[in-house]
Amino acid sequence: MSICSLCLYMNERSFILKEENVMDTRQHILDTTERMLQERGLARVTTRDITRAAGLAAGTLYVHFPHKEDLFLAIIQRHLLAFVPTVQPEQAGTQPLRASLEAIGQAAVRYYGELIPLAASLFADPSLLLRHQAWMAEHGGPEQIYQRVAAYIVAEQRIGRIRQDYEASDVAAALLGPCFQYAFMQHFLGRAPFHQSEQEFVTSVLAPLLTGLSAGAE
Repeated sequence: MSICSLCLYMNERSFILKEENVMDTRQHILDTTERMLQERGLARVTTRDITRAAGLAAGTLYVHFPHKEDLFLAIIQRHLLAFVPTVQPEQAGTQPLRASLEAIGQAAVRYYGELIPLAASLFADPSLLLRHQAWMAEHGGPEQIYQRVAAYIVAEQRIGRIRQDYEASDVAAALLGPCFQYAFMQHFLGRAPFHQSEQEFVTSVLAPLLTGLSAGAE
């Protein structure tokens, strides 16, 4: 390897490591902030609290997030963006239908469980809510979950595993609605509602749903 090639390689490697370090720092800030928001709420968490808990200099925090509100919005948005790829139409037919829908339901319960306490702070701040609504207008909001699940249902209908006389969006709502309700009640009650774990609840919700969805059902 020539000296020029070696220098080029070292520069590229240094750039990659720097980018990885930036992403790691950003992720660490988000994780720390989310934990503190869940413990104290948005109004009681300051940027000084966050930098101290994260073990970072104040300047480092502001490089990634100029305002506390930017941090908060990034946390909400990353949960949505993390859920959407978990439901792929290409997954249709790759495993038993019950297992696929259970995986979607459990992922939805977890997503709503993470979103609800954050949304409480969001609704308490009209200006912050407007900023988030503007972001959703450009990137999409929670309705992406319904759209993604509906697209998966359509794929299952095409291969004959789900009846085609149902609207896919209605099936998505029938699955996701109870998942949201479970997550809300879990936070509101401070315990698992209905004396069921998340997995048990999703399984019980799917039992009658699958009976009606079956391509062989009347």
